[in-house]
Amino acid sequence: MTLQLDRTPGTVSSAHRDFLAAVGERLGQAHMAFFATPVAESGETVWSAHGRDSRAFADLDPAGREAMRRYAGSVISDIRRVAEGEDGVIRRHFAVMRRIPSLDCLYAVDGRAVVTRWGTAEAADPLGALDDGRPFVIRQGFPKLPPRLLSSALAGTAFGFLIAALMLRAMPLTPACAVAVRPAAVDLPREKWRSHDLSMLKGCWHRISNMKTQDIVTGAKTPVREWTFCFADDGMTGQQSLYYSNGGACRGDIATRFDGDILVISAERCIDKARHSTFVRTIYRCTRDDDQRATCPGYADDPGVPSPSPPGVGVFQRAGP
Repeated sequence: MTLQLDRTPGTVSSAHRDFLAAVGERLGQAHMAFFATPVAESGETVWSAHGRDSRAFADLDPAGREAMRRYAGSVISDIRRVAEGEDGVIRRHFAVMRRIPSLDCLYAVDGRAVVTRWGTAEAADPLGALDDGRPFVIRQGFPKLPPRLLSSALAGTAFGFLIAALMLRAMPLTPACAVAVRPAAVDLPREKWRSHDLSMLKGCWHRISNMKTQDIVTGAKTPVREWTFCFADDGMTGQQSLYYSNGGACRGDIATRFDGDILVISAERCIDKARHSTFVRTIYRCTRDDDQRATCPGYADDPGVPSPSPPGVGVFQRAGP
């Protein structure tokens, strides 16, 4: 049956349909099924998938979330290698189509990963961080020929091939040609984290999970389209920016320090004057996950919050190119 996983305002472009069809034709239905099908409905886009059961990424246990990340990384890596090695629709659109607002767009559908809102994020690229980095490999060989032409060619040149085979016995085999791949970036070096060197934070970082804020009075949740921390060269100060899906935006100052091996980010109130809303003062306590990511639970630390609430946990990674 068809499961409706997500719904977004507006409709997607024809490029989405072209890309999806190209993935199915080149890589098969399994890769195509990783992408939820976007369907226009009453000025909105419904993202759907075939299956019997679905669970949101945030509702999975840690092992389940890691399995979804591995599945997504495998699919994205396969498509990226095709984009590197072959000209066509996949190459033209891959860089845009793999971008999603956050890992909240991942769903487990009958045990496999399905992604919604693909091709709709302007800057965030959480799927790119899951790529295995292995290069596209060109295997050298004879070009494909139609069967009848191939049989004629083989019959007419058998003797020539025999002579060539004798000559080539002493020659080394031609190696496969590999497209060079850049090593994975080390954005959070273990040594700098252990030595509490804040300069490693220089630049901007994207939040890639739990992309919602909640009204402390009504409990209503508002999706965040883009959520960033941008730090000065020394990493000690910077700015938090939130861009909401409803068009709202706010910015507020941040300051950093280490508490043992916990990176503490103190974020002042983030005020959206146009919509008369405020993201309260928050203390983030971040732990290093790996060379690219950190997990940062956020604790409200604001007189406007009537009582303590459970922390909102988000994962941050370096902003993509």
